[in-house]
Amino acid sequence: MNVVAEKLTLEQFRATYAECKPYYELLDGEAFQKAVPTDPHSSLQLVLCFLLKELGFKPRPELTLAISEKWEPVPDVCCLLGPADEEPYPTRPIPVAIEILSPDDRFTRVIKKCRRYAEWGIADILVFDPIGREAWFWDKSTADLARIQQTYPFKSKPVQLTLADIFHRLDAELES
Repeated sequence: MNVVAEKLTLEQFRATYAECKPYYELLDGEAFQKAVPTDPHSSLQLVLCFLLKELGFKPRPELTLAISEKWEPVPDVCCLLGPADEEPYPTRPIPVAIEILSPDDRFTRVIKKCRRYAEWGIADILVFDPIGREAWFWDKSTADLARIQQTYPFKSKPVQLTLADIFHRLDAELES
């Protein structure tokens, strides 16, 4: 006899996992614990926040997105363009969502999250690998991740990220 696990409601999820660290995310009614960040992960998160602020974004690390009753992901970095409209969590699509890979991350789960971000209308969806020094963006035309070659021009704001600059700053942060 097969047993089907019941999906969590948003209220059940928050009551059970709200105070847990590392954070949990609600993905399609199931609770998943986020991977424990490594030093390269945390350092890249810091570098991206500073760089995105320099580009005119309002970066928010580990901000819960409350856009759906069955999905409450926590991107590693997300960005706003102006003041926060909703408290305590955004309930509408934000301009930028960034995931940073940790060794324990399942890439299939990251892709699933990116797909959902795209369905919600998030314009810029990026994934970074601090160890492999690679990055990807969500390509709407293929509905999949595509490798960033050298630069990434944002759709939500007329600025761009340069991978060489990001990973140079990461190296400097890891060496300090």
